[in-house]
Amino acid sequence: MFIFLFAVVLNSCYLPVEAMLKYSQEDHYEQEERFSKRQDRKKPKGRRSITDLHIGEDAQSSADQFADPALQLLFERGIIRELLGELKSGKEATVYLADGPEGLMAAKIYSDMLVRSFRNDSMYRAGRFIGDDRIQKAIDQRTLNGINAQQGLWVFHEYLQLWELYRAGLAVPKPMVGPDASDMVDAGRVVLMEFLGDRDAAAPRLSDVRLSAEEAESAWQQSLDILMTLAKMGKVHGDYSTYNLLWWQGKVYVIDFPQMGDIKENPNAMMLLERDVVSLCKTFRKHSIWANADEVFWDLKARASLVG
Repeated sequence: MFIFLFAVVLNSCYLPVEAMLKYSQEDHYEQEERFSKRQDRKKPKGRRSITDLHIGEDAQSSADQFADPALQLLFERGIIRELLGELKSGKEATVYLADGPEGLMAAKIYSDMLVRSFRNDSMYRAGRFIGDDRIQKAIDQRTLNGINAQQGLWVFHEYLQLWELYRAGLAVPKPMVGPDASDMVDAGRVVLMEFLGDRDAAAPRLSDVRLSAEEAESAWQQSLDILMTLAKMGKVHGDYSTYNLLWWQGKVYVIDFPQMGDIKENPNAMMLLERDVVSLCKTFRKHSIWANADEVFWDLKARASLVG
């Protein structure tokens, strides 16, 4: 589940102005002042090791555990106790194994927007309601405030989508904090969710496993069913392939939602949906599933009532 900095009613598909104003440059600097005893955080941060994230010998008290203020807040709230190791690193974020009162969790920590390899998310953001012209202008002009807001909205959107999908019964990692605004904390770039796996290993991506013919067919059908359910909900994943599908105990779980779009609102939605189908079909060839992407796409549109 995700911990996130915006206060919001999650039943709404819109982002309140008050939530976005919380991610202003002034708030960013107030956080830095609060944690001024730690290293300068104005410098953009990319992938960081466990050692970088912990304070270690520089801690001024036993209550100070993490150099990252978001992790420190989670620690102070008793949600996480420690980071145990790195699970997966990618272009946008690094996922760490965390331990807490509820057991093992996955902590997804985004890199600063300034150092991320993928920065232009306009294709995915198209049609999203922001509700504040100043924020929109700052994002479009890529000012410091705009970059900070874009970072926050990107992470917030993933949190919002995860809760909606989880409550709808889809196979996604369970959010670890309640969906009410009062349950959210200012956790910056940290997204906290259920860890799929055990103490020996994390659930692998479908792109990384070898499946029997029977398992491959089951995984394919489950993946199609998830894609169909998303389409019927009016959503397009935007990056759907075996690289964002986990295989755990015979079940497929979908992950990675910050780019997810609304089919009715995003003018690029059908192009993204078609790309998702092509990517899924292409990456399943490793498992000897040879589906025709055009046929799958048209069948998906028909069954999800997206034709016309």
